[in-house]
Amino acid sequence: MPLLVVFLCFLIVYYLFQKSKINRIEKQESLQDKKNDKYEQLLDLARKQDAAKSEEENANKNNNLEN
Repeated sequence: MPLLVVFLCFLIVYYLFQKSKINRIEKQESLQDKKNDKYEQLLDLARKQDAAKSEEENANKNNNLEN
């Protein structure tokens, strides 16, 4: 009987360690996903700004050629 109690205690401790490990990994993945989303938003913003800047430069070149 005492061996059964000890075995159950080991199982419970093992379960708790695995659960905390899984929770930590899920939290890291969640933070990584948020970081990637933020990075994608910044890239999209930079692309839009570059496109607007290039259109402005093209418009300026066209105006200079007309003059």
